[in-house]
Amino acid sequence: MFWVLFMIIVMEEHRFNNFRYREFDRNVLVTTDSGRWIFLSQVEFSKLRSERVDEGSDLFSKLVDVGIVLTKDNISKEIDKLRKRNIFSFTGTSLHIVIPTMKCNHRCVYCHAGASNCEGEDMSEEKARNVVDFIFKSPSKTITIEFQGGEPLLKFDLIKFIIEYAKKVNKEAGKDVLFTIVTNFSLMNEERMEFFIKNNVALCTSLDGPEELHNHNRKFAGGNSYEKVIGWIRRLQEEYFNRKITNTRVNALITITRKSLGYSKEIIDEYVSNGLMDFHLRFLNNLGDARETWNDICYSPEEFIEFWRRSMDYVIELNLSGQRIRENGSLIILRKLLSEYDSNYFEMRSPCGACIGQMAYTPNGDVFSCDEARMLNEDLFKIGNVCENSFKEVFSCDKTCAIVSSSVNDVQICDACAYKPYCGICPVCNYAEQGSLVAKVPETARCKIFMAQFDYLFEKLRDREIRAIFEGWMKDK
Repeated sequence: MFWVLFMIIVMEEHRFNNFRYREFDRNVLVTTDSGRWIFLSQVEFSKLRSERVDEGSDLFSKLVDVGIVLTKDNISKEIDKLRKRNIFSFTGTSLHIVIPTMKCNHRCVYCHAGASNCEGEDMSEEKARNVVDFIFKSPSKTITIEFQGGEPLLKFDLIKFIIEYAKKVNKEAGKDVLFTIVTNFSLMNEERMEFFIKNNVALCTSLDGPEELHNHNRKFAGGNSYEKVIGWIRRLQEEYFNRKITNTRVNALITITRKSLGYSKEIIDEYVSNGLMDFHLRFLNNLGDARETWNDICYSPEEFIEFWRRSMDYVIELNLSGQRIRENGSLIILRKLLSEYDSNYFEMRSPCGACIGQMAYTPNGDVFSCDEARMLNEDLFKIGNVCENSFKEVFSCDKTCAIVSSSVNDVQICDACAYKPYCGICPVCNYAEQGSLVAKVPETARCKIFMAQFDYLFEKLRDREIRAIFEGWMKDK
């Protein structure tokens, strides 16, 4: 296709590239498949749309610079930018989410994982060995093994086994291997902390905000969940500082419930006061045990958007006053808008990360297309079992191909959206919300929220001072 386009340009001197647009008050945002974008006046856009742009004009030069007008001089660069934008599709499955146990000592009101206290839901050492062997069949040069649950620290001995066995296997495989664990910290102790530091395991927990809000969302019969989390966040920060460890840190996640909507400033202040300068305001998904409490904890997309805008206004206000703090959902989008490369956030790319970016492994060795897929509590997105299928069989089976195809936004109504180059479709969430893999995308909560976030960030990028802040975010580690 690009060779044909190149020949056309050779003959015609220049040609207009495919573009999409969205109106902003008196201006129009124009985007290309490679992620380039520009704001035009209504008059300029009218000329572009009718392809009546005079060569040598300032408008023509601007359009050539951003790749909307293709010439013999810029066609190769635009092809290269498109290739870089989609390079993630060819790297292999890199994120492998291992579930050592489905048991949990918390009863969070929004539990997406569907954690339980049922017996027989722990991974055996034999299954763990099979999972690791399966993971290392991925062609990806980088492998991340992430432990989730349930509460994974309930099976700390198995986590130790998997990490040590994976390192042994990797002596021959020669991959870049990373380990991370998502834990509520209630079972952390000094011995376990020492093991994680020694093995460079990244630690992630949940902190939903101030004590009252956190404990309301994350119920813990064994004590005060907030005190446990804050205590270990501070302990780990102290240990990292004392040992001059700079290549890892403790991270925390926020899940926004209906009760959280009234705490926009308080949530951010909680993170700042505890030295957590990155946070992600994540909206709810109707998965796992959240289905049972959905009517009590959910909100409309419009309510979440209003909360998120208030929060972002406060974040920007803090940054303008000299306090560097980043909202990671915004950072993911900004990297797409201000960088040549896609940020490779699996939920916002096309195709999404299901199967070709990540896989999830349950205690009995079942393989699911992604972490969210196993949270449906059904086998629609189950693509195999590590004891019964090879990596090649799982990766190339009809179900895997169907799941990947259902996440490509080229064939959806998304193809006409100005934000298509930066966005993606989640088949699991579409199925959970509408009961079909082929969803009415504009009616989904995800689409409405993402559209509003793109609108907000593009508006803010037109302010030079705020854009400088966002560009500074990208430079920070």
